[in-house]
Amino acid sequence: MAAGMLRLLTMIPALLPLVFAAAAAAVVASPATGPLRWITLPVETAVPGDATAGEAVAGDFVLSFGVADAEALVVRLDHGGESRLLLVQTPDSGFATRPIAAPMLAMPVQLPPGISTLVVGYRLHADTPLQLRLRTAADYDHWQATRHLLDGVLLGLFVAMIVVALLHFFALRSPEYLLYVATCGMVLAFLAQIGGYGFMYLWPEAPGWNQVAPILFMGGVQLAHLAFTIRLLDLRRRAPLLRRAMLLIVAAVPAGFAVFFLTGTLTPLFALSVLYTPLLLIAGLGAVRDGVAGARFFLAGAAALVLFVNLAFGAGVVGGVPLPGGDVFLYPKLGYLIEAACFAGALADRLRVARAQAETALRLRLIDAEELARAEAGKYQALRIAHERQLALAASGHDLAQPLQSIRLALAAMRDDEENRRIRAHIDRALDLTRLMIDELIQGARRAPAVLPLDLAEVFEDLAERHGPQAAARRMRLRLVPTTARVEASQLVLTRILDNLIGNALRYGRSRVVAGVRHRPGFLSIEIHDDGPGISPAERDRLLAPFVQGGGQAGAEGFGLGLHIVQRLSAQSGFGLDIRSRPGRGSVFTISIPRTPR
Repeated sequence: MAAGMLRLLTMIPALLPLVFAAAAAAVVASPATGPLRWITLPVETAVPGDATAGEAVAGDFVLSFGVADAEALVVRLDHGGESRLLLVQTPDSGFATRPIAAPMLAMPVQLPPGISTLVVGYRLHADTPLQLRLRTAADYDHWQATRHLLDGVLLGLFVAMIVVALLHFFALRSPEYLLYVATCGMVLAFLAQIGGYGFMYLWPEAPGWNQVAPILFMGGVQLAHLAFTIRLLDLRRRAPLLRRAMLLIVAAVPAGFAVFFLTGTLTPLFALSVLYTPLLLIAGLGAVRDGVAGARFFLAGAAALVLFVNLAFGAGVVGGVPLPGGDVFLYPKLGYLIEAACFAGALADRLRVARAQAETALRLRLIDAEELARAEAGKYQALRIAHERQLALAASGHDLAQPLQSIRLALAAMRDDEENRRIRAHIDRALDLTRLMIDELIQGARRAPAVLPLDLAEVFEDLAERHGPQAAARRMRLRLVPTTARVEASQLVLTRILDNLIGNALRYGRSRVVAGVRHRPGFLSIEIHDDGPGISPAERDRLLAPFVQGGGQAGAEGFGLGLHIVQRLSAQSGFGLDIRSRPGRGSVFTISIPRTPR
């Protein structure tokens, strides 16, 4: 609903001509009627030659009424038992019928010597009293010049604030600034209207509309104020109940206008005005309590509105002027000017806080960037150290090749009989695998292991030959179920994985170890079953860490690297590793290899 209200306020300039036409038609169809209020102004003047110091001299004077317009106005001069009608203004009198072409109502008066009485009958909105002043022509010209100067300064200040707010809006695209412009624009229209400039310059031939314009502009000021308040103080989030109350007033304003157009009474609009100002103060106090940026400036502006517009100007229009000799129409000008300046301060304070927050966020981002840069530098350093270690391992592997070659030469010197040939063949295969591992270690410093099609039957045969003696020594049964499956993998990586798993199974099993292949959708699984003591869930993760050994009958053997190597090589090759175990019931280790695409 608030968003719709914001859009409506932005359409005000386009809607004003339609509103003007409708209001003027309503006034013409139902003209204001009612009795006149009468006021008398006794005047005593002296003959120019007989005047003493301080006495008024008969002659030309200017009677100013202190208002910009009247629904009806009658002026007569009573002197020496005779009455003379000086002025008659009716609801359909245009600006051109005025005796003096000035924004505020005034007329020239020729006063005869002696005691005279000026009798004025008038009818204004809300029974606003006239502020009659009888001035000499020179005093009137000076008063007019001073008033025009003050009004010009006021206009310049409002225009400057509007221009600055528009520049901020186009730069930041923040709706608060546009609502501030709407508020200042409606205030400026209201002040220009009650100052008489609207009737003088904009619609001099539309007296009916001129009578309605102040009421409409005042309603527009309230609507813009409420929309600006809701947005600036974030009432939608902070004070939803207060926001609903303000929106109810917004919804009731058109009904108040309808009552005014139909009956001529301003009571509903005055009631809404009485409710609207306390809501501004409550919103400002709540925002100050919550520490909202700009709230103190907003509260100061709302207080100025209450003091100068609601109290001083309100008291003036219902029957009196709070300050002796004061101009009742000066109060709304001061109040709205102070309020607009305070609201501008609130927007500036919000901008200051937003900039501070943006600078803080920027500093945090710079800190994060520095931390990221340090982390990247640390990562690069770690990679460099890892590469250096890999090169060191490759160099060590290269050095191991010489002792292995010596072993081969020693094997060649063995007797050439049947038993030695079998032993020599077994040692040759072990040396070949060791040489392959050393070659891969050296090549790994430069590239990833080669992935080739493998026949698992051949892999199983090599595993049986290598681990058969260990199983026999432990009096255990090692069974590798025959298979015809083929996979794409690095022979060295897969051999190292299965060697570690079968070696662990033989080390911790009781009587048997079984290895086989299962075909699954999308991948192939190699499973190693043992009947050892099993692994608890809490111990499973611990055993995957390097240099950690499990218990069991041979827990002191090895270095605690087997399962860690299996996990690392599986992750690097894209294999899945699954461990299923129940304490006392053995374990099942499963390596899942994606199927070779046909």
